[in-house]
Amino acid sequence: MAALRYKVGFLGIPGGQPIADKWTAENIERLKALGFNTIQLNVAWGSRPGDEPLNIEDIVELTPEQMRDYPQTVPLRSAPSPEKREQRRDNLRKRIALCRAAGMRTIFHFGAPYNAHQRYGDGPPNCISDDAVAKRYALLIENFTREFPGVDDMLLYTYDQDAWLCSEFGPCPRCLGIPLHERIVPFIERLADAWRKVSPEGRLWWEPWELSAGQVLACTERIDPAKIGLSLHSNIAEVQATFVADRWLKNTCQIAQERGIPVIVEHWLGAASEELEPLSHFTHPLVTLRALKEIAAIPGVSGIKEYYGLIPDRDDPNLRMTSLCFADSAVTEDEALRKAAAIYGDAADMMIDFWKLTSAGMELFPWDTSWYIREIGKCNPAHSTSMAMLRGQQAHTPSWESTRRAIFMKTDNAQPDPWMLEDVELRCRCAAERWTKALELGKKIRLNDRYAAHLQETLDDLAKIIRRTLSYVYHLRETNLAAILRRSPGGPYSAHVVEEMKRTLADDIESCRAEKECPELEAALKLLQEDTAAFEKTYFREAPDKCSKGGFSVTSR
Repeated sequence: MAALRYKVGFLGIPGGQPIADKWTAENIERLKALGFNTIQLNVAWGSRPGDEPLNIEDIVELTPEQMRDYPQTVPLRSAPSPEKREQRRDNLRKRIALCRAAGMRTIFHFGAPYNAHQRYGDGPPNCISDDAVAKRYALLIENFTREFPGVDDMLLYTYDQDAWLCSEFGPCPRCLGIPLHERIVPFIERLADAWRKVSPEGRLWWEPWELSAGQVLACTERIDPAKIGLSLHSNIAEVQATFVADRWLKNTCQIAQERGIPVIVEHWLGAASEELEPLSHFTHPLVTLRALKEIAAIPGVSGIKEYYGLIPDRDDPNLRMTSLCFADSAVTEDEALRKAAAIYGDAADMMIDFWKLTSAGMELFPWDTSWYIREIGKCNPAHSTSMAMLRGQQAHTPSWESTRRAIFMKTDNAQPDPWMLEDVELRCRCAAERWTKALELGKKIRLNDRYAAHLQETLDDLAKIIRRTLSYVYHLRETNLAAILRRSPGGPYSAHVVEEMKRTLADDIESCRAEKECPELEAALKLLQEDTAAFEKTYFREAPDKCSKGGFSVTSR
């Protein structure tokens, strides 16, 4: 891995402290010491945390004459005031200066064509087949270079990141019947030409996010290797800690290598990730090490890039493991664990055992259930008392309607078969058991003041993750037990099933109460104790999906 040309990081996370506060010379030097050589200049995240620039229009304007010929047709979603705009511009200039002073390469990340994400569906106003749209972005790129000298490369998303594309099956008369891979490559190459014109040593990195596997492969066989590189998620469906280097990634890298196209793979390199959001302290360094080794072993990979954000001024064993792997990709797991834990002195062995358990839980948890099972910190442990579902529908894009079905069990909101519910329940139970052991061990570890606070934050996050995982275990099992009770409507009911339902509800309530009230669950248990027939007719029955506990409470309707 030491031979990789690009090791890309960036400062701040979408759900953390003010991002601008993390951009200091000290933190840049910390990333450099960890082995990073390239910095992404903005936290380009769809929620626009801290009013970070997501689109090039957020910081660059056309001249009045250019605007007359190429108007902004879609209102921007960034803060609109001149003061806010100037703040974004000032932040970017300061970040460029910090990186140049540290000798770090820089990348600016943006989505285009800007269409306010999926607001306009399959026929958005800014169409890549419209010559005026391509010309407008070429001018924006030229203006960007004049206003922000010192940026080495650009990273372009053409779906998500408030970008969106026409469908050849949609309403756009320009794109109707023309496959996406035939339309997108000329658009990207035109932007790459504009960038190379003003930055001859620079490269436009393209993230073909939301495209199907077939579309990505077709594009990879067409793009110009001299001016375009690929930035790819670690699998076709998403960046996932425990699902890396899938067949799609290997195939794409193989074609890219044959054609001389550099590839950067995006992954989580620190503790914070979208999967655990907003719980950013939970660490599982073995998972990070194993993922990086798998990615780096793929022929054709030129670099690895952080996907969510980094906070290098706090103790982060995942990030420390990334650094060890950057320095020596052949490092063994035992050696890496010893080196990562050495700073804890006499507590090193206990920390290693703790990490083995937290990592095992991560690898057992069913992240492949649905995109919505990520962001587990947003799950409401006081789940609903209707029939458990597995929410899956995300967005209408080529990849969601095709290839991602090979990674996620659920990409729709249809009621799953009871065996699927049981599958997720049992895998969640396995993960919760390892994490519970980790929590018990972690409470016994004694660190000095420098690291004790960080460990406590990890344990606090871990306790919340366990409660949310158990909420899935209980809800899924309660749903299947209720289905068994309904096989004998009105009774007599199987005594052992009734008793298991009582125990499950009681355990559910006890776990939930550690964090919040759960009156719906308490009412369900009370009715079960009083009248099993009334309970069976009332609870854990199918109902409309109203996201009553939030979209990331994946089992609750």
